[in-house]
Amino acid sequence: MVKRTFKWIGNIIFALLIIMSISALFSILQSKKEPGQMPSILGYKVMTVLSGSMEPLLKPGDIVVARPIDLEKVKVNDVITFRNNQHTLVTHRIIDLVTNDGEVFFQTKGDANNVEDEGLISSEQLEGSLFFYIPKAGYIANFLQSSMGIILLVTVPLLILTIGLVKKIFTVNRQEKRDLKV
Repeated sequence: MVKRTFKWIGNIIFALLIIMSISALFSILQSKKEPGQMPSILGYKVMTVLSGSMEPLLKPGDIVVARPIDLEKVKVNDVITFRNNQHTLVTHRIIDLVTNDGEVFFQTKGDANNVEDEGLISSEQLEGSLFFYIPKAGYIANFLQSSMGIILLVTVPLLILTIGLVKKIFTVNRQEKRDLKV
């Protein structure tokens, strides 16, 4: 029973490592192919929170997953990610919708900030709206993007696979020896 549980947990961890490796590789390749664009999977974009401007909801080190925005459904109090005038990614809350010549602009503000953001945000600046977040997972994601993290992402699954294959070979050899003795 215990052996089966450990095998089950090991398989889950291995599957997660494979998924993370493939996702990381996909993001790296996508960012190399389109340097000005943010990597996304089916339109969903993953980012790490760097500042405390959205506390208590989002804290530095949290991972934010932003989904594609349906402009028809955007409303006040939605949390959106956009590029500001310096092309920096910002995740803040919409506090007002402003229509100018038929185009909708967004006034935003960080939950922890005392003043609204400077300037209005156009729909062209939008990257996505908050889908969900994972507290503190950004620290892990940042590590996995480092040289040591990439090495671990490649070597750990390979090591687990190699150990599994070696165990299988020894088991088969042991079984063949038993069969020969009989």
